[in-house]
Amino acid sequence: MSDGRMRFTNMSLGNEEDKRPLYAAECVQCPEKSEPHEEQDSPELWCLLHAGRTRHFAFRGIVTNFFKVTPEEEVGQ
Repeated sequence: MSDGRMRFTNMSLGNEEDKRPLYAAECVQCPEKSEPHEEQDSPELWCLLHAGRTRHFAFRGIVTNFFKVTPEEEVGQ
């Protein structure tokens, strides 16, 4: 059982160093979307191919970054 005490520590938020952003695209006129890729060119090409096949011309670009919280001091469990 916990003794009811709380301890606070300052934390910082930064990018996860070993993970690259992921790029994807989705059509705003239908439910289709590209697979996520580490290179932006792949979702862009998907948009062009999808537009040529479906005559849909509006897309949403999605970039996923990965973050990591780092406490200023050791935090116990």
